[in-house]
Amino acid sequence: MILDIPQKWQTYTRMALTLNGKKYNALIADTRIKRVIGLMHRPFLGEGECMLFVFKRLGYHSLWMLNMHFSIDAVWLDEEMVVVDYAERMRPCSSIFRCRTYSPSRPALYVIEGNAGLVRRNRIRKGLRVKVRRRGKKGLSPSSPVHL
Repeated sequence: MILDIPQKWQTYTRMALTLNGKKYNALIADTRIKRVIGLMHRPFLGEGECMLFVFKRLGYHSLWMLNMHFSIDAVWLDEEMVVVDYAERMRPCSSIFRCRTYSPSRPALYVIEGNAGLVRRNRIRKGLRVKVRRRGKKGLSPSSPVHL
């Protein structure tokens, strides 16, 4: 288990997400504990995988790279799934005293984390709309559960 947290809190759903025409298999971090854990302590993120953080309200949701084992890119999205900001090549840190935080320039409701190079490879830019599978008015529509 990651961080000795009960297995039920490490069960993620996956959903299809499309960035500028390229499909990704997104792990959904839609609870507080899943957002706190994020990609922490994972040895790698597979090609074509990413993590989608779902917040309860718009905000300047900051990220840091504490206890990460690889560099990532982050993309902040508004409530319409439109890119409002991004950060490239965020590097791991191992101390809370020397760990940079990354924040968007505009409020966001979602954040995508993917392997470093995600932004460049997909030509991500502010204003780009990200496609996800949705169901009705309740928002994101997950597929099958996945245990990490």
